[in-house]
Amino acid sequence: MSVRDTADIIATRFMRGMYWALIGIILSVLFGLELPRLLAGRRFYHSVGAQVVVLVVLVGVVVWVAVWIWRGRLVGWWRWPLLGVLAAVSVIGTVTLTPGERLGNPHWSYEAIGWVVLLLVLDRGVGWFLALLTAHYGVVFALVAAGGQAGETPAGAVNVVMITTAFQVAIAVFASLLRRVSSSVAHTALEQERLRTADEVADQLHADRMDRYAALSDTAAPLLSGLASGALDPGDKSVRRACAVEAVRMRRLLCEGAVVPDPLLHELQACISLAERNGAMVHLSERGERPPVPAGARRRLTEAAVAVLATATGAVRLTMVGTDNAVVLSVVAEAPQHEVPVVDGDGVTTSVMRSGDRLWVEAAWQGMP
Repeated sequence: MSVRDTADIIATRFMRGMYWALIGIILSVLFGLELPRLLAGRRFYHSVGAQVVVLVVLVGVVVWVAVWIWRGRLVGWWRWPLLGVLAAVSVIGTVTLTPGERLGNPHWSYEAIGWVVLLLVLDRGVGWFLALLTAHYGVVFALVAAGGQAGETPAGAVNVVMITTAFQVAIAVFASLLRRVSSSVAHTALEQERLRTADEVADQLHADRMDRYAALSDTAAPLLSGLASGALDPGDKSVRRACAVEAVRMRRLLCEGAVVPDPLLHELQACISLAERNGAMVHLSERGERPPVPAGARRRLTEAAVAVLATATGAVRLTMVGTDNAVVLSVVAEAPQHEVPVVDGDGVTTSVMRSGDRLWVEAAWQGMP
């Protein structure tokens, strides 16, 4: 997930709280301040019903936004037709009022509509709100001027507008700052997550390396020490066989850290390629769907097969059979007489049989049912 996507998610969560707070403010203004003004100024309206319709429309828009916020979504493209509706009811609220009372106390709608406009463009920034609010007041003042009279002096009207607008702009600015803070929070959270992930990956890689080193220290380290000190003769067949086994085992261990769909098959193929370089002809057969095998169990499961592949001189038949929670790995090969490790543990059992020059090894892993 990108920083922008994360910032949008965090901003949406913060903005939902802002929306609910603003919805509460608007409903309080409409029913606590504007409704009493509407009722008190009934005699100044050409049509009381039109004024009631204006109030109902404003409440309806607020409720519509509240439903979307409750569903977990913010105001979308439909804000634009709703702004058109607000422009229409603004005109209705002004022209159905006696010209001499326009901008006066009975003219409640021109102040209230600004709050609903703010609700619709809260996530668009201060610039959008100021532009729409200016257009709204421009239309209202033009209608008042056309009527030739007003219930308030220009200075008084401007004073009322400035006081109301100051509160609305403060909320718009806070919402804009909130989105910037959410972006900063997202950057910080993602950076912390990246550092935690890097630390965990580094720790896991270090643990894997130490595990591989421990796996080789009991076998490869003494062999290398013996060759370096001269205690072991490189010309001895048993020493060469031991070196071949360790070479294949190292190849398998190096493949354990690879990110592949089937780690078991990947490790076996690495061992097979080394055996084929030494002259063996390996035929691999797979049956069934294999469950994922843990790294430690894979190491035990392939240990006997590694010893056979390292020393096989002719044809080798390698078979893997998978079931819902088990894997059976068997090897039939012409291999010299030597000790094949019988490894048991981590759910793995191994059996070895010999018939003449042919060696049959089977290792089975049983997972949790």
